[in-house]
Amino acid sequence: MNYAQETIVDFLKGGLEIREFRRLYEERPEIDVFLQKIIDDLKKDPDREIKKFPLEFRGTEQPYVEAVPYLLAPESDPGLRYGCPPRYQSVRQCLTYELRMTTHDVETASGALKFYTELYSIYYQWDQSIPHDDKYSKAYGFSLEVIPQYLSGGASERYIQKYIIPLFPETMKKTERKKAIKAKIKEAFKSEKGYPCWPQASEWPMDREGKPCTYLGKGKSDGELRRFRFRDETTGEEIDVEQFY
Repeated sequence: MNYAQETIVDFLKGGLEIREFRRLYEERPEIDVFLQKIIDDLKKDPDREIKKFPLEFRGTEQPYVEAVPYLLAPESDPGLRYGCPPRYQSVRQCLTYELRMTTHDVETASGALKFYTELYSIYYQWDQSIPHDDKYSKAYGFSLEVIPQYLSGGASERYIQKYIIPLFPETMKKTERKKAIKAKIKEAFKSEKGYPCWPQASEWPMDREGKPCTYLGKGKSDGELRRFRFRDETTGEEIDVEQFY
C-alpha cells in the first residue's frame, strides 16, 4: 500500500481519529488523488457496477445516501437531492460540501457520520473487504436521543459535542447519562420564551466568550423571512438571527 491508501484504511478501520484524518486530507493531496482515481476509473468503465456497502452500517434514522452515484451522475442531471449541487464535480467537493443540512462538519456527530459514510462508500468501490467502524453511527444515534432538534447542527451541536457530552463518560448507565446530558444542555442553552423552530439548520448564536446566547423569542416576521431574537449575556447585546422558509 502507498501512503494515501494506508492512511485511508487506518481511518476507516478506526485507527485514526477523524479530526486528524481530515487534517491530513487537507495537507496531503495524494489522499484526494487516490480517491478521485477510484471515481475516474469507474467513469471510464462502460460496464461499471456500483458496489453497495453493508446496509447494517447505516442503521440510524438519518438516511445517508451513498456518495458514488452523485459523483457519477451525468452533467445533465438536474440535481439528485435537496440542498446539493446539480452533481458533485469531484471527490473533494463531495467530502467538504457545506449547505444547510448537507454538512461534513466533523466536529458534529451528524457531520462526522456523513463524512465517514461517504468516504467509505468511495473506497468500498476499490476494496470490498474493508471493515467499517460503527462508532460514528453509534455517536450519531446517541446524539439524536439527547440533542433537541432545535440545537442539531452548527455551532450549538459543536458546543454540546465538545463541552457537554464529554462531561458524562460512557461508563455511566445509559439512562442516567442521557438524563444528565439533557439537563446540562437545558442549563447551557437558556430561553425566556420557548425554543426556536428553525426553517433551516440550527443557528443558535454563541456569545463573545463562546458560550450559548439566551433565546428571547420570535422576532417580527417579514413574508418568508423569520427572525429569532437572542441576547449575548456577556455584553447585553441583542442579536437577530434570520432564516427563510
